[in-house]
Amino acid sequence: MTTTLAIQTGSLPTDTLPDMPLEKSQITNGNPIARGAISCQTEDKKVSSGYWSCTQGEFNWEFSWDEFVHILEGEVIITEDGGSSYTLKANDTAHFPLGLKTHWEIVKDIKKFFVVRTSEPLELE
Repeated sequence: MTTTLAIQTGSLPTDTLPDMPLEKSQITNGNPIARGAISCQTEDKKVSSGYWSCTQGEFNWEFSWDEFVHILEGEVIITEDGGSSYTLKANDTAHFPLGLKTHWEIVKDIKKFFVVRTSEPLELE
């Protein structure tokens, strides 16, 4: 298999991001509305970057991938299952390892840039 090397580019969408809803079973308070989009992926689709936003509310999330984030707007308090809490605001970065169980409290509507590494190709509908 021959691969053509080329730079991919992307930018923060100016329109509303497509829906990327949370499962109702994950939501613990409020009605957080999540949206997101992939902007670039490796050829094997195992490393992806993109943008995600969410309105105020609370939910549980278990990471099924390694994820790096850069918070662009808003504020979120993330609590590790049985562990520490972290407040992330604009210009903060974080890494969430595969398997980490967390509780998210979106204090102010949030927008983030993310990079994820998955064990299988990431396909979004």
